[in-house]
Amino acid sequence: MAAIHILILRRFFMARRRGLGVAAAIAVLMTGLLAGVPGANAGSGKIKMEIVKAAFIVGASGGKGTLIFDGKSYPLSIGGISAGWQLALSKAMLEGNVRNINRPEDIEGVFSAAGAGLAVAAGGKAAVMVNANGTTIEVIGTQMGVDFSINLEGLNIRIKR
Repeated sequence: MAAIHILILRRFFMARRRGLGVAAAIAVLMTGLLAGVPGANAGSGKIKMEIVKAAFIVGASGGKGTLIFDGKSYPLSIGGISAGWQLALSKAMLEGNVRNINRPEDIEGVFSAAGAGLAVAAGGKAAVMVNANGTTIEVIGTQMGVDFSINLEGLNIRIKR
């Protein structure tokens, strides 16, 4: 767990962006809260995601990504919905770690997260999400566009076949 905190803090200092610093702090907090999630003997991987979001009260998002697990790359398709107070038209480029994964298919499913965000033009974005398999995604990156939100979000991730 300390390695996660170090990675997040290192990215914060490398980026030197005010918005990303807030996002990194949120990610560190969420990672600490999820420390008790089962699956300590499971493997880990890396993930990169590009997500476009449009919302007014109810929102939709979609995008693509890549899972790197056991030295192999798996292309991902990403879709999602959100509900709550929100107004958004944005694009986020995120990367990070996947935890509690035993096989590539464990990444598939709906990942849920509750969050609040504010981005106008450019800002930081961080998220910690968990699916029904117990697979955890911890990502950090940048977001372009407009995004005012306090909402519940769900991302459905599938391996492209």
